[in-house]
Amino acid sequence: MNVSHLVLSLALAGCVAGAEVPRVTTLSVGQWPEDLVFDPGSGHLFVADEGSATVTVLNAIGERVGTIRLVSRARHLAVDSALGHVYVPNEGNGFVAVFDTRDLKEAFRIPVGPKPHGIAVDTFTHRVFVANEGGDSLTALDGRGGQVLFTVRWIAAIPVGRGPTHLRVNAKTGIVYVLNSEAGSVSVLDGRALSVLTTLAVGDYPIGIVVDEAAGRVYVVNNRGNTLSIVDEAGLTVVRTRRIPRNVSSATLNREAGLLYLALKSEDRVAMVRLRDL
Repeated sequence: MNVSHLVLSLALAGCVAGAEVPRVTTLSVGQWPEDLVFDPGSGHLFVADEGSATVTVLNAIGERVGTIRLVSRARHLAVDSALGHVYVPNEGNGFVAVFDTRDLKEAFRIPVGPKPHGIAVDTFTHRVFVANEGGDSLTALDGRGGQVLFTVRWIAAIPVGRGPTHLRVNAKTGIVYVLNSEAGSVSVLDGRALSVLTTLAVGDYPIGIVVDEAAGRVYVVNNRGNTLSIVDEAGLTVVRTRRIPRNVSSATLNREAGLLYLALKSEDRVAMVRLRDL
């Protein structure tokens, strides 16, 4: 097994502390991995390869399962394990392609707004949220309306901050976190009432986010600042900021295995880090 180290630093209460976090291994994927999501139902890790317009599919220990080829690049992904769907925005074509998480076949497509970028699913309601970077809006869709190809009902469009790019949902609470990359902030929404709760300032150019529902933590990858902002969900506050390697584009977690996956875009690889080491 390949072992190296991620060097993290913590700036809190006016002092700086450093900690080395062991990297379990790194995994080879497609060109420019931008986002990744883990599906506990199928045990598959899906990686959006921006440069090759593909989705690399790995199993939980990093073995390659297959490759999904797209019409245009996808920079973000979302999974609904109960439905067995992985949602893939095709940014250049204005639609979301939906694939089966087990056999990797395309099930249907959903037309959305201009330049769909970030995407997330509320697995309790099966509502899908899409950040339309070209329109500075968040679109909410009925994820079960895909029986008719290209015609799914739009529920609402919600104003968010500048450059909405990536989002995640806490399925227990229905809270939606939307990264506003250009603004350096996170919009916090009530995804069931479709209302804005607050906006949190994070680091420089946030582009990756993962929600740990069990721990009540949200991890935000700030790409230009090479930092990881850690948000406490109960207080909706940033509780600490840690230094991470250059050009990490996204993160996801496997709660059962206690692993955090980091997409290392410039290396075309994925790093695995133990949550207990954070």
